[in-house]
Order: sequence, then C-alpha cells, then structure tokens
Amino acid sequence: MARSFRVAFGPQGQLVYLQGKASSVLTIDNLAHHLHANHDDAVALHTSTVRAQWEHSVISTGDDESPQVSFRETTSIASVLAVLQQTDSAVSSEEQRLLELAAVLFDESADNTNEHVRMIRQRQGVTQWLMGAVYDAVQRDLLHASKSESPAAAAVFALLSGHRIEAACLAATAHRDYRLATLVAQSGSGGVGGGGNDKQMQALLRAQLKGPAFAPEYQRVYEVLAGDGVAAGLDWKRAFGLGLWFTQTPVDSVSSAVQSFQRDFERGVQVAPPLPSWLFKPGTEDLAAQSADELREDRRGESAVDLLQRGVYDAVFQLLRLFAQPAYPLERALPSEAFTPARGDVRQSAMLAWLLARVRRCRGFDDMMSYDWLLASWAAQLEVLGLWHWACYVLLQLSSPPHRNHAIRALLERALPNSLPTVSLPPAIGADLLPGISSDSTDAVEEQIRFVLQELQLPRSWLFAAYATRSRYDRDWAETHVVRSRVPSAPLTTSSHFGRLASAQHVAPVLDTVAETILQHFVWLLSANQAAAAHALVLQRIAPDAVLRGEYHVLKRVLEHLQSVQHLVPRDEWMAGGQVYLTFIASIDELPNVLSSIASGAGDAEALAQRANTIYEQMSVLLTALPALLARFNTQAHVVGIYDSHEANWYVGSEASELHVKYSVAVSEMASMVTGFVQELGSGDMKSVDASSVPLAQDMRILRTYQLAKSCFGSLVSSELEA
Repeated sequence: MARSFRVAFGPQGQLVYLQGKASSVLTIDNLAHHLHANHDDAVALHTSTVRAQWEHSVISTGDDESPQVSFRETTSIASVLAVLQQTDSAVSSEEQRLLELAAVLFDESADNTNEHVRMIRQRQGVTQWLMGAVYDAVQRDLLHASKSESPAAAAVFALLSGHRIEAACLAATAHRDYRLATLVAQSGSGGVGGGGNDKQMQALLRAQLKGPAFAPEYQRVYEVLAGDGVAAGLDWKRAFGLGLWFTQTPVDSVSSAVQSFQRDFERGVQVAPPLPSWLFKPGTEDLAAQSADELREDRRGESAVDLLQRGVYDAVFQLLRLFAQPAYPLERALPSEAFTPARGDVRQSAMLAWLLARVRRCRGFDDMMSYDWLLASWAAQLEVLGLWHWACYVLLQLSSPPHRNHAIRALLERALPNSLPTVSLPPAIGADLLPGISSDSTDAVEEQIRFVLQELQLPRSWLFAAYATRSRYDRDWAETHVVRSRVPSAPLTTSSHFGRLASAQHVAPVLDTVAETILQHFVWLLSANQAAAAHALVLQRIAPDAVLRGEYHVLKRVLEHLQSVQHLVPRDEWMAGGQVYLTFIASIDELPNVLSSIASGAGDAEALAQRANTIYEQMSVLLTALPALLARFNTQAHVVGIYDSHEANWYVGSEASELHVKYSVAVSEMASMVTGFVQELGSGDMKSVDASSVPLAQDMRILRTYQLAKSCFGSLVSSELEA
C-alpha cells in the first residue's frame, strides 16, 4: 500500500502523506510550512498586500444578488504603492522598489501626454530607480577599489556603474587624476535627463583605445565613456544601466536599451543574466556577476542554470521586458519564482497582474483563465493562513460569475471553524432549538463573518448553505467519536397513555452532544432553504430518537419550523412523512385535556364529545398511514445500505441496520400508542382498522388481535340472540 499511496489534500492546506516509500508513518502537514518560514510574518505580509487592493475597491451587487468587485478610476500603481508604504505595512522595501519601477514604466504610459515627453520622463524615472537599486553594490566595489593597482580608475568605474557622475569626478580629483576627472565630467553632455553621450568625444576615446595599451582599470573606464559598455564582472542591473546611460543616445527609449541587453545575454555575450535576486544568498553575491557560461562551470550555480533553462528571470527584468515587448504575455512574464523561491507563493505575481491587467489595462493575458488561476492560487494561500475572508474578496475578482460564485461557496464550506451560531449570523429559522450563541467563536471569527456579510455583501444564503454543509461534518464526527451522555430508552410503560404524556409535555429538552449536532444540522438546512433535506433528516434521525425518548415536545417544535417551509418539500413525501408525525403529536397532545374536561364536566359536553370523536377519526386515519411510514425503510436495502436522495449519502453496514431497527421500533411504538388511544375512545371498537397491517410489536399485535376477535365474537352472538 505504501507505494500506491498518494499525497492527500485537506481543508485549509492540510497535507497527509507517508514519510517514505517503505515507511508506515503517516504525516499530517500543512502547506503553509512549505510556503512561508514564519506564519505570523506571512499573515502580516498577505494582509498588507490585499488591504492595498481593498482600499481601491468598490463592491456592488449584480442582478442575481451576487457581489462583484470593481476598482476606482483614480487607482494607479503609485496610489497602491502609497498604501503599502504606510508605517504598519509588512511589505518589504524591495517589493516597494519593484512597484516604484512599475509605476515609472506603466503609470507614465497611461498618461495622455506627448510621446516624446513621456519617453524622457520614463528614462529619467528608470535612471533614478536604477541608481537606488545598485547603490549597495557600488558601495561594495568602492571598498575594494583601494586594493586595485589603479585606485582612481577602479573607484571611478564603480561610481560610473551606478551613474554617480559627480561622485566619480570627485574621486578622480581626489586621486589627482585631473584628466580622467575632465573626461568623466563631459560624459553625458549630449544626453537629456540621464543618458546619452557626445558622439565626438566618444569617437576620440575609441581612437585613443586603439593606441598604446592602458592599465586594465583605465581600459574599462575609457570603454564605458566611449559607449562600448563593459559588463564583465558586473551584476545584470549595472550591466543594463551602462547600456542605458553610456551606449544609448538621447532619443533612444528605455525599450531599446532593454532589447539590446536581452540580445547580449541570449547570444552568449559575457554579461550576467538577469537571475532572481533571492538566488544570491550572503556569501554567494559573486554569482550575480557571472555569465551563463561561468555559472555552468561553478558548482554553486546549479539552481541558476536550472532557472535559465526554464526562462525564469528576475522580476525587475520581467517588468522591463513587459514594457519593451507589448506582445509578451503576462502569464509568461510573472512566474512566482521571479519573486520568491517558493513556487506556490503567487502573492506578488497576482498583485502585479492585477495592476497591469485590471488597473492600468496596459497588458493582458492570452487566456483570462491564466489570470483566474493566479487569483485562485492566491486565495488558496490566504485560506491556508486562516485569512479566508480575504480569500473571498480575491475570488470575487474571478472573470466568470458562475465560477466565482461556486469558488466562494466552496471556500465558505471549507473555512468555517464550526457549525455553532454566532452573533453575526444567527439561524434564519429554528434558532430556539439551539443552545445559544457559540462560546467557541472568537472575536476574529466574528469579525471575519461580519466582514464577508457587510463589506463583501455576500448573500446570507451562501453562508447558511456553508453552515449546513459544515454541520453535516460536525454531526458525522459526533456520531462517530462522541459517547452519548444519555442512552435513549423506550418510553415507560404505564397504566394510562395520557398520564405519561401529560407529565412529560412541559419538560425542557435535555440533549446530548450528538442530538445537538443533529439539531444544528436541521436548523442550518432550514435556514439555507434546503427543506427537503431537512425533512429527510427529521425522518431519519430526529423523529425516531424523539419518539423513543418520549421527547415529543422537541419533535413538535422541530415539525412546526419545518411546516413553515413545507412548500419546499415534495407533497407526497411530506404527506407520508412529516404530516404523519404532526398528526400523531397533535392528537396525543390534545386528547388528555379533552378527556379530562369530559370527566370533570367542565365546558360544553357536546362540543367536547364532538372534538373527541374528531380526534378518534384522526387516529384511525393515522393507523392506516403508519404502515406507509414504516415502508420507507422496510426493505432489503438496509442490508447493504440506505440511500438518502436529498443529501446523496449512503448509510451502510451497521449504521444502516441500526437506523432501520430504530426507525421500526419508533413507528411500532407510535402504532401501539395510537391503537391504545383508539381503543379507549372507541370503547374497544377496532373493526375499522386492519390490525394485521398496523406496525405493532409482537405482544401488542397478539393483544389487539385477541381484542378484535373477542369484539367480533360478542357482536356475532348478540346478533344471533336478537334473531
């Protein structure tokens, strides 16, 4: 069995699997442990991200009363970033910088400004962003510049790789290299807003490079100033920056710089590929400056080579690529590994997809199902972290209304912690049957339910249906694991059927754990307008137990609630089920009072006699209905199972046999009681009832047959004597 065992998935990210092929140890794990190192940090991070989206949302209700999400027209990447930059945000500065770049590239693209002006703004914005992104790397190189054979040139090159022109001039001047300082000061003189060089000066530098050899450090500086960007030994951001700042002309766009850089590393030029930043852990920063060939030769570069083969690049480069290639699809540009080593963590992918596809509408998916998949995956992460209310909000953004509604309702069924009623959502029908508001519901659960009802405007019927499903699982668990505190016993045998009922009819219900879960299931089914399933539950679970316990007051209250929605139950099922129990309870509940009034002489004797006769007729009819009630389970089907057509469940094995026996005993008890009532009311006249068809216990059947035979023999003798 071990080899055939597969990983099983459960609600809220549960994983069940064997530890090894030959192991028999079953492991219960959670998906959250594989996606996030720290649960609390992950909750704060996801909450901050989804709240930034929520701040720009508008919830409305469609014609079918299901909610839908739209976003304010003023929403932009910059406005979302402003929310994330709040002091209580858990989003890292690296993620915020990524959104800053997205705002530079795509917010500007959406503005209705002159194309040339927009291009200059974007070039300036990308320059400023890159200078901040490579600042730490430049500082590290500056620390090592003093160890070089040419400290001035090494420091200047490091500063030029970060486009710090003024600082490079000062560094050259500090080393008394005034000629180099003069050349650096003139770099970019032909550029506007960051980048672009004077072609005449670049031609002069190229001519000098063809002369006598320079020291290696000076050679690199002159090549950079000449526009022949030297990328060897630099990480990809600085390599891209050199091309943008010193190779491009002022009229070139950022897109052309991106395309030029992409051609270089795809053609095998000695340039560092744009690998995800998370790949380079402390102590391996040097891998970030290696080319693809060098990574293949380095044993530490196995993961990097794998990413390159699968076309997974850094999220920053993917944004630049999306900007440069309008036809590049989002589903290929935003893999989760571009942001994080956890493949299943799609939070940032979903966030950027939302910003680009739904907010800026500047990029789209080849297939909208890809976007829906991102949303569904993010919702699953939120559910695993216990943020199921935010998962509902994310699922509201699915493109297909039927899929959206189904996904949310399925999520609610999985996410509810228990089936006990809460302050935010009491049952719509039958709340008096339950013990009261849940004491197990925490403030967090109350807040979550209140959020989906009031803020997300989810229909209450969805939550009622979810509670009905959850209560079914709670009921099954209780019936399987909980030992009943009270063992149901048959009603006590007394000299009078009426005395027992009169003494028990006002006793408050004393319910055990299993009975409580059954009543919870019944109440939530009624609240969810699943009256047919509630009716089946009454016949299968509630009515037999109530009859055997003698708790007719509980059954009466249950049936009264069910009667208020009986129009939702098929008529033939109601008449052969719930109506039979209602007639039974109404008859035995009223009869003691009628007979007591007759015996005491109180009231209108004729009216009381007429009422007693009516009850007698009802009980006679009831006796003829009881066989049909018993026939629901009086088949050989109980040997292998009983099929519940309303809830699509099989009661199999011992459970089916127990249900059959309990049901039969309960109906027999009812038949015995009604037969006794009929005999008392009719002075022993049972001719109108076929005793053989009444579902009586064996001793009661013999007694009733003897009484009927004696009555018939007495009538026959009397008629013969009169003749």
